[in-house]
Amino acid sequence: GGNLGVHLNLHQDLVNGTVGQSVLLPVSYRFGGAPRFPVSIAWTYTNSLNTLIACTLLNCSLGAGGDPRLVWSMAPWVVLLGCSAKCFPHPTYRGRAELFPENGSLLLRDLKLSDSGVYSV
Repeated sequence: GGNLGVHLNLHQDLVNGTVGQSVLLPVSYRFGGAPRFPVSIAWTYTNSLNTLIACTLLNCSLGAGGDPRLVWSMAPWVVLLGCSAKCFPHPTYRGRAELFPENGSLLLRDLKLSDSGVYSV
């Protein structure tokens, strides 16, 4: 068997939002080796026992550094290749939570006061 190393970057320690608006919880990742798909990404919330949203990456196009947001450019052409994934939000967050498989970031829409807390990926 191989060893899958994933390097996760948190871009902000604290994110503020406004009730009724949307907020992005930005992260990014890259693989330290050749991943074996499928790979799962899940966000959890401290005020809930359930996973907020989970995505299964079925396949990703990877750059030389293991970054799934591969961009190939040779003027005037730019090719953006990403990931194919299936995402499953918890029913409480259906229509409000979106996970971007290309970087792992979480978008929360229509914020509620009860959304305040600590999120983990």
